Amino acid sequence: MALNENPRGRVRRTAVILLAFVAILVVGALALNWFERTRSAEQEYAVYSAYLSEGILNDPHDWSVGPSIQVVIEDRTEARATLRWWLMYSMDGRVGFEHLQPTTRLSFAFRNLFQTRLQSKIQLPGRARAVLASMSEIEATDFQQRFPHNMGYIAISGVGFNRDQTQAVFYIDHFCGLCGGGRYVTMEKVNGSWHVREEHYTWIS
Repeated sequence: MALNENPRGRVRRTAVILLAFVAILVVGALALNWFERTRSAEQEYAVYSAYLSEGILNDPHDWSVGPSIQVVIEDRTEARATLRWWLMYSMDGRVGFEHLQPTTRLSFAFRNLFQTRLQSKIQLPGRARAVLASMSEIEATDFQQRFPHNMGYIAISGVGFNRDQTQAVFYIDHFCGLCGGGRYVTMEKVNGSWHVREEHYTWIS
């Protein structure tokens, strides 16, 4: 009878049920993350390329110094992007980006459940070159020698897209010595090209 069941047996059964539930959640999260990365892979690098290219061409303070530019990018997506998104969303209404579609928000959350490795697919204009670097390379004492034409380094999240991939949102941190900033960026695809619609800074120095 259930009333006479060994307490240890109940504990073991409860533990097994909880572990199975956690395993299902993890597998589901992995599947959703994989789906978002797979369906958006090509457009994700188009968004990165468009955003950084626009900054290089139009923002001399942050990006455009010297005859050549190395845009040093951490080689893994920003792990804190999703947590920061939900914390800021609940505390700061401006991060809500009222124009964002629900599918864009969900895509961003699923895409950034886990860190993923970036690929060398970011295309920049003329004298600029994107360089992927590990955090150990970025933090090394020979960073300036290894990347002599850098403008600091950036860390970027994965990109969230709406269903037809005409709207995008991502997070970027730019560290450049004594200056820098972090912001969420929304972009829209117009006539086949990605353009910035809105930026919201979460920190600046």
